[in-house]
Amino acid sequence: MVKRLCIIAFMQAWACSSAQQIGAIKSAYVASEWTIPGSNDKGVVVTSTETPAVIAGSSNGDTDVSDKSNLERESVSLSATNIDHETSRVHWKPLLKGSTFYLGVMHSFCVATEPSTRKALSNNVVGGYFKSLGAMHGWSDGDSYYENYLGHPIQGAVSGYIWIHNDSRYRSVQFGGDRDYWMSRLRAYAFAWAFSEQFEIGLISEASLGQIQRYCCAYGFVDHVITPNGGLAWILAGDALDRYVTVPIENRTRNLATRILLRTVLNPSQAFANLMSLQYPWHRENRATVSQYDGTLYSRPVFPGRDRNSGSIGDSPIAPRAEVTAAVPNVYQLGGLKCIGGEGLFGIRLTDFWEWTLEVSGCTLGESLPRNWSGDSFNFTLGPQWTVHTIGRWNPHAHFRFGGQKITEEYVDPIKQRQVLDSLLPGQDPNDYRYLFAKHWETTGFSLSVGGGLDMGLNRAFAVSLINVDYTRSWLARINGNDFTHGLRVGDWSGIAIRYLVTLARFLSKADCRAKIHDVPLAVDP
Repeated sequence: MVKRLCIIAFMQAWACSSAQQIGAIKSAYVASEWTIPGSNDKGVVVTSTETPAVIAGSSNGDTDVSDKSNLERESVSLSATNIDHETSRVHWKPLLKGSTFYLGVMHSFCVATEPSTRKALSNNVVGGYFKSLGAMHGWSDGDSYYENYLGHPIQGAVSGYIWIHNDSRYRSVQFGGDRDYWMSRLRAYAFAWAFSEQFEIGLISEASLGQIQRYCCAYGFVDHVITPNGGLAWILAGDALDRYVTVPIENRTRNLATRILLRTVLNPSQAFANLMSLQYPWHRENRATVSQYDGTLYSRPVFPGRDRNSGSIGDSPIAPRAEVTAAVPNVYQLGGLKCIGGEGLFGIRLTDFWEWTLEVSGCTLGESLPRNWSGDSFNFTLGPQWTVHTIGRWNPHAHFRFGGQKITEEYVDPIKQRQVLDSLLPGQDPNDYRYLFAKHWETTGFSLSVGGGLDMGLNRAFAVSLINVDYTRSWLARINGNDFTHGLRVGDWSGIAIRYLVTLARFLSKADCRAKIHDVPLAVDP
């Protein structure tokens, strides 16, 4: 549900933006000289910093101001149309090529390294696909902690950067509180989620090719939550390092090896995305190559009605209209065991202090269980959250949510497992006989969550979660003597709150969708 709302909001913003771009880009075009680079298609580059106080349509001598204005409006309209085509469209053909190439690389890796995936290639595609989807449940998918919470977020970041590379309207923006930057990363986040779902359960996916969800223990939802949310965190971190570390050092040295090392090592996700788009790993969208960069960053037209420095739109309120929060990792004390995992939270603003939230979280119990045991916890809750948004940095919050919790445990008898595997004939699937050496337990029940925390806002679009404390009360049956009815989850410096939807909500308002050709002002303040 969280991801569906994000993708719907993304599509609405995209459709609404087409009405704004005409008037907005024309206004920027008459404010200074803009040119489209010949072959690099980077967007719009500022070639002159002089801003005329009055454009050519102003009164001059005994010229008819009305007639002159009409002529200038028509001229600006034609020029803006050409610029709009280059600076606002998504390059779908190269986007699909890069995404397909990346998808092929990942599936090829799975086929080359996973015997179960190679074996499943001979299964019935349609029947096996729907069996895989029907078998999905719980949180854990059998992968290691680092694969789930490090590898998959990097995968999400790579797909996000592939989108950014082909989103010509926003791809040259830099990290900061600027509204354009957060709109760009919102669009990349939506695409990263869609790409992740395609890789996991799409028509050309692990569910259709390898059909891994049919078998133990790859049927959890951890990747569906962690991949896009963790990927967004990697993108933000890479962008911040690029702006505050890589660019300043590049401005001080022209050594090619140093520049290449900085661009690739400090942002490996973008480097790999560049390779998937058949670019050099050290390619950057907002500046020239390592040999040609001279300190000049590519720019794009400034859209009227907002301050690029503050990232605000008109009289946008301090409280965001919606928030997306990702927390990785967090520690959940549950039934006397330590459960390590993550969470994704989506909230829609109801009033200045209240929002309605939806949380999906989970963790793995494997690190706390004895050898040959595995288990996980999967939570899905929704409810109100009270948050104080101020002009300062500190944002306290408290919540009450209700929903459900599912606990699973499994024990594999190593002696029986070896006996069963040794007795199988060639071609027989070990998963078909798993019940002979493995025992599975699970319990699902109603759950309540009460807690609070403190966020530190870095700007109006981005905050870091300093501390979060959640107490959960669930009505669950005991599993192997463990009581999971009470739980305490504590996270510190473990989450990021993305508030870029505050600009999106304002952007979707009717007032912001009324840009027309005749609305372009003739006078521009210097």
